[in-house]
Amino acid sequence: MAAATVCVVAVGGGGTAFAMSNETQLTVYGEESSVRTFAQPTVGDLLEAQGIQVKDTDLVVPGLEEPVTDGMEIQVVQRTPVTVTVDGVDQELLTTGDTVAEALEEADYDAEGARITPEPATALTDAEGQVEVVTRKTVTFVGQYGQDTFEVSALTVGEAMEMVLGDIQDTDTADVDRDTLLVDGATHSIQRVREGERTETEAIPFATETVEDDSLLEGTTKTRTEGRAGSKEKVFAETTVNGEVTESELVSETVVTEPVTEVVVKGTKPKPVEKPVEKPVEKPAQEKSAPAERSGSSSSRSSERSSSESSERKSSKSSGSSASAPAAPSGSVWDRLAGCESGGDWSINTGNGYYGGLQFSKSTWLGFGGGAYASTADQASRAQQIDIAKKVQASQGWGAWPSCTSKLGIR
Repeated sequence: MAAATVCVVAVGGGGTAFAMSNETQLTVYGEESSVRTFAQPTVGDLLEAQGIQVKDTDLVVPGLEEPVTDGMEIQVVQRTPVTVTVDGVDQELLTTGDTVAEALEEADYDAEGARITPEPATALTDAEGQVEVVTRKTVTFVGQYGQDTFEVSALTVGEAMEMVLGDIQDTDTADVDRDTLLVDGATHSIQRVREGERTETEAIPFATETVEDDSLLEGTTKTRTEGRAGSKEKVFAETTVNGEVTESELVSETVVTEPVTEVVVKGTKPKPVEKPVEKPVEKPAQEKSAPAERSGSSSSRSSERSSSESSERKSSKSSGSSASAPAAPSGSVWDRLAGCESGGDWSINTGNGYYGGLQFSKSTWLGFGGGAYASTADQASRAQQIDIAKKVQASQGWGAWPSCTSKLGIR
């Protein structure tokens, strides 16, 4: 065109050539210039003649095929390709905007309430051609705590669960896969599936061992070692769905405390043979009425009383105390109990640590006031032992003699 212009100017004269030319205003990427042509090229020809390489993404106004006319304004505007993903669906855009917000506005997209990534004010050059838009939707969740409706800018069902339900864990499920795209107005059922451990403590019963002891009378038993239950800890792996246990499996069992075996001593010593009580032989009636015999009888009774009193004084001296105990009639429950505990021997001391007819330990005897009578029960009288036994029974119950009271049906 430059050669043609020179030719026209040389042959036809300068004024004529100028009158046949067209003046065009160019704005290329924001830079303005003025170009005069002496022919009628197209916009594309003119831009090429000016050394301007138009990109496929550029916006050229008027179009490249339009003929150039005098006074025409030609614009070459740079456009940026952007992939806008709306709720998981990609849209390719060419925008003249410089920011994410301008690109969306140019695409006439209303993003109110949406979640936009990156932020709308971000430059497109920083966005690297990718913009994600997640629209606001209404969703209803039904589950362990009832039903509720929410508005949420979430892409998937799982994302919405995490955003609005708050206590959602990775194991929780919905009626669809959690990666399913969230649809506006949808209703989904939620199951809170939790996996954890539960620990419980369980008692281990103790065993009972019986050993024989020839220092104890037959029918007599004593607890040498008190049995004590042990304990073990069980750990269960459990799965719950909406708070209800659906699976439970024992994964470990540990003994915390070993049980203590109860040792019961059983007496094997033969019981002493009781001598038969001889009844006094009554004298004939006439002898009873004789004065001499009455005198003799009176003397005999006096002698018996003296002997009894002597015996009581001897017992009192032997016990180391002159304290007297309440009378205890024979044939009482205490005599039955003594028969089981010691064979009825109120002065027995086998050296096993238990004394007397009711088999008191020394600590129990002294603890309940037996020291007022004697240092150990075997040195006290039957009545004194029964007196202390009543105090023990009032405090501890018949369980103070567990084996014999059970055997005799007393408790």
